[in-house]
Amino acid sequence: MRSIVSPSEIMFWERIYSQYTRSEFIGTDPIVFPARTAGNKEYISFVSSLFAYGRVNAIQDFLEKFFLRFGNDPFEIDNSETKLYYRFQTSKDIRLLVLLIKEIYIQYGSIHNFFINLSSNLEKALEGFLDYARRFGAENNAGRGYFFLFPGYGGSGLKRFRMFLRWMVRKDDVDFGLWDAYKTSELLYPLDTHILRFAKGFGIISSEANSPRNTRLITDYFKVINEEDPVKYDFAITRLGMLNSCKFKTSVNCEVCGLKNDCLFN
Repeated sequence: MRSIVSPSEIMFWERIYSQYTRSEFIGTDPIVFPARTAGNKEYISFVSSLFAYGRVNAIQDFLEKFFLRFGNDPFEIDNSETKLYYRFQTSKDIRLLVLLIKEIYIQYGSIHNFFINLSSNLEKALEGFLDYARRFGAENNAGRGYFFLFPGYGGSGLKRFRMFLRWMVRKDDVDFGLWDAYKTSELLYPLDTHILRFAKGFGIISSEANSPRNTRLITDYFKVINEEDPVKYDFAITRLGMLNSCKFKTSVNCEVCGLKNDCLFN
């Protein structure tokens, strides 16, 4: 990981942040559902992030059915039997998730409060949260679909949880900033295709593995650029890949890119 970055790198990241981190682009991101759905924002965000895998249309369809069935207020959840399912999650997995959520809100009032109760350190709180959720699943004979939602800490980059934490801790035109107990400097990068492709091509990582090591390496690179808010550029980088068809290296797409004269990748 490079300990020094050039002024042109900093200017480039700030430019794409200003260009893409705007509410008009949330329709291309999983944050669109909690952003446009009334109710308990933390609860809606949490569920939306858990199921942010698969085709966009399928995710949106499932989330609409989920909140229609269980409501937008975690304190008023009807946790009776359900026939709802999604890809790897059976109806039993969905019901156990709902029971877990309801238990946390009844006992602690919010997921934020539960994290604070676990630790003042965000990573330790996340580890404790995942351990709690996995124990809950084991005690209730959960299936593989439930444990897919709650992977063990340290086994992967934990993209969906890091995305949720970004939404909760950061505040700008895209992120909600609902949590005040943790600092933006504690956040780590959610690893998606665009982030990994950029980091591999830029020499920050040696493989595109969805690993804790790559999560740290990418975050450490951006900490050199912005120590207090390294994940600030996450949404913009993914928009650069999605909306600009950026390959993060010289390609035919560069000819029509408005950033080509200041690009870091060719």
